[in-house]
Amino acid sequence: MDAGGLKASWTRVCGAGADAVALFFYSHLSLCHPQIRDLFPVSMAGQRDKFVSALGRIVASVDHADSLAPFLVHLGTGHLRFGARPEHYPPVGESLIATLAHFENDNWTPQLAADWFAAYQQIAAQMIDAAARASTNAAVEDAR
Repeated sequence: MDAGGLKASWTRVCGAGADAVALFFYSHLSLCHPQIRDLFPVSMAGQRDKFVSALGRIVASVDHADSLAPFLVHLGTGHLRFGARPEHYPPVGESLIATLAHFENDNWTPQLAADWFAAYQQIAAQMIDAAARASTNAAVEDAR
C-alpha cells in the first residue's frame, strides 16, 4: 500500500470540496444500501463534517499505524452506539471506493483502487475488532 499515493489522492479528492465529497458518499450509500440509512441522523450536515474530518485524519496518519490505532478504537467503539455492525462495513467501503473513484476521474487507476481497498480493509478490521472487544467487555460487566 502506497501511503504517499493515498495522501495525494485524498488531497485531490478534497479539492472538490468536503461537502461535495461527503454528499456523494452518503448519497451513494443511501441509494445502494438503504438499510444503512437508518443508522444516521435525519440532518446529515454534522455527520458529513465528521466523516470528512475522520477520513482526513486517518489518511494523514496512514503510514503511522501505531499512532492511528487509538483513534480507530475510538471510532469503532463509538459506532456501536449508532447500531453499526460488522456487516455494515463492506457497504461503507463500497461507497467510499465509489466516491474516491468519482472524484479522482482520470487519476483513478487499478493500483490506486487496490491501495484504497487495502487501506479500508485494514481500518475496518481494526474498528470491528475494537467494537467486538468493547461489546465483550460490556457483556462481562453486565454479567457481574
